Amino acid sequence: MEEMNFEEIRNQFAILKDQLNNQEIISDRLIRETMKIKHKDISDSKRTMYLCAVISLSFYPLNAMVHAWSNAFTIVTCLLILMCAVGAYYIHKPVEELNLMRDDFSSVARVMARFKKQYNDSMCYLAPVIIIPYFLWACYEFAWKGSPAGTITWQNVILLLAGAAIGGLIGYYYHSKAVNAAQDIIDEIEAP
Repeated sequence: MEEMNFEEIRNQFAILKDQLNNQEIISDRLIRETMKIKHKDISDSKRTMYLCAVISLSFYPLNAMVHAWSNAFTIVTCLLILMCAVGAYYIHKPVEELNLMRDDFSSVARVMARFKKQYNDSMCYLAPVIIIPYFLWACYEFAWKGSPAGTITWQNVILLLAGAAIGGLIGYYYHSKAVNAAQDIIDEIEAP
């Protein structure tokens, strides 16, 4: 009688152990599937930068037709956008090389933390150093240089401010989306 009870207890423990093991596998797979979904948000920011780089290649031929601004300004604009695309490529490269379904969680968390830091640093430190002088040059090109008798055309400055605000909001949206996705992946990995 006691042997039958022990055998039944062993069978119940074996069933419980199998259920716990299956639950871990499902949990691991769910975490990895969630990471893949969040990875898409990171890739969207890179693709948007590449789209901007492709569009910037049309600036020089467009300016050659309308002569709205100087050739130097056009070239610098194209180069800045292309440099941003190259920077995006190098910042995103380690993230793109990850295999989220197979790589261990510590490697994924380390790469995401480095990506998040580099992406934030580029936005907080590098972007203002480049954007502020570039915006002032744009004001000179559009509001002072082309205006009659050296007067300031405030309408052009207001249009530049509106364009800069819209562009800045779009850029900040994609930046936040990528950084938040990286943080969500890190949080998902570190969650108990």
